[in-house]
Amino acid sequence: MRDLRYQALFLMKWRPLVGRLLRAVDREDARALPELMRELDAVPERDDLPRWGRDVMRRVRGIALLECSKVLRDPALLDRAVDLARAALMEGSTTWEAESLDRSLLAEALAERFEQRGDQQDVDDAITAYRQAWDLCRAADAAPRMPWRKRLRRSWREFWSTEGARPWPPLNKGAKVSTLMSLGDVLFTRFAYLRILDDLHEAVRVSEEAEAYTRTWGWALSGGQGSYGHGRGIALSQYAALLVQRYELFGEAEDIVRAVWLFKDADRLLPRRDDEGPRLARNRVHALTTQGRALRRVEDFTKAASVLRRRAPRDAYWLPQVEILTGRAGVEGSTDGLGEAVDILEAAAGQDGPDTHEALIWLASTLRQWAAHLRDNPPAPGAAADPQPDVGTLWRRSDDAWRRAARREAAPAHRRLHAASRWSAQSARAHPGSAEAAEASALAVRLLPLAAWRGLDRLSQERGLKSVGFGLATGAAADQLAQGDPAQALELLELGRGVLWSQKLDGRTDLKLLGHTSPELAESLTRVRVLLEEARDPSAHTGRVRLLPPP
Repeated sequence: MRDLRYQALFLMKWRPLVGRLLRAVDREDARALPELMRELDAVPERDDLPRWGRDVMRRVRGIALLECSKVLRDPALLDRAVDLARAALMEGSTTWEAESLDRSLLAEALAERFEQRGDQQDVDDAITAYRQAWDLCRAADAAPRMPWRKRLRRSWREFWSTEGARPWPPLNKGAKVSTLMSLGDVLFTRFAYLRILDDLHEAVRVSEEAEAYTRTWGWALSGGQGSYGHGRGIALSQYAALLVQRYELFGEAEDIVRAVWLFKDADRLLPRRDDEGPRLARNRVHALTTQGRALRRVEDFTKAASVLRRRAPRDAYWLPQVEILTGRAGVEGSTDGLGEAVDILEAAAGQDGPDTHEALIWLASTLRQWAAHLRDNPPAPGAAADPQPDVGTLWRRSDDAWRRAARREAAPAHRRLHAASRWSAQSARAHPGSAEAAEASALAVRLLPLAAWRGLDRLSQERGLKSVGFGLATGAAADQLAQGDPAQALELLELGRGVLWSQKLDGRTDLKLLGHTSPELAESLTRVRVLLEEARDPSAHTGRVRLLPPP
């Protein structure tokens, strides 16, 4: 009877309500979602329902909260989704399949909360939860299989049992690949925010393992992934995108060549109108243009343009077009297309959206490329040539774009430091000792502590500081001396010289006075200081030296 009551509740009320809510999520209907969430909360979790029925309702409620939070951007909904997932794990799952789903749901909610709030503990816990879910998948693989007669009898008993776990199908290769790909995504998310190189290498390894799963016969027979080609195409696309990221850091040609071939296979497998098509088009264009610049091949840009025409993104995203135009011009040694690229970038930078900082950096680089070409290739006297803008005007516009990118406080610190260092170097070459050069170098030095913040391990801090090159602080001091400000020169020189050393000294502050007034707080700070010093100890990471990119 309890089974029948649950099925009536699920089919007559719960399932239609959740269906309307998820359709509203697909439409991104922010006005209808709050009312639907109130209706969902009004459905009680009755204690007289079977255990597996309560688990289904709790998990579906958590999924609904997570999806709504992505549309409404409400942190309270994310907190509820995390609490529900943790409560399900605390209560204990009846099967490996149920526990793997619980841990994956918790990890997805934690990763979403990290992207909204930036708390490192959330992304660390998300990675741990995904790894635990993957361990359960491997344990299911290693478990001995029952004889078919015994499996049939067990399925029959679970079908009629009121405490069974029949809503959860056995773990197939589709679920395992999905878990691995999600783990790779969240590892790359932590790398993108914290710039820890180990995370990128681990994300590549995990994605390679997921791609290997999709080459098996069992994957072709597994359900839950739409189709064999669709699932394998998504796995290939993720693996290739991570290889491109690693190539841009380490410059190994094998990574970019392999990524281009993987994207070609993914493009062949994914349907043309698939939802993943726009992302695949952008990533494949980026891989082709990167390979074209590395190997100096014009045909790669021609192929990238054909990909963009065939799989045109639904949104007017500027980056693929600019990569094709600027890359082809650089390989051909001309200015063809640079004017069009500048127009596209100025329009993107004027929208003041999340990609404004990236558009400003591309705008400054494109203007610099244009100006450098005109400077190095002046037209011959008396020769007919296309009208070109003034070189000095292009340099000034490039400086202005670097300045705006370096001052944009909403951008990541390492990207601001990149823009400030480029602005400083360009100003120093064009106008040595000028007020603009002094302003640019001073800003770059002041951004050093932000780019090497305490949340990074020691090797990642050192890499962030090395990325701007040596002599930044001394150059800033020289610029200040040229402006007649020795006090500012000394301050910048000391700031650039002791970024890591000042952090270590700050962590050794005497806590005796605090211990008299608040012993618990002093003890907690001491523990944190010990953990920080262990994380900063280079001897604890000797095996990671080989992971550093070449200087």
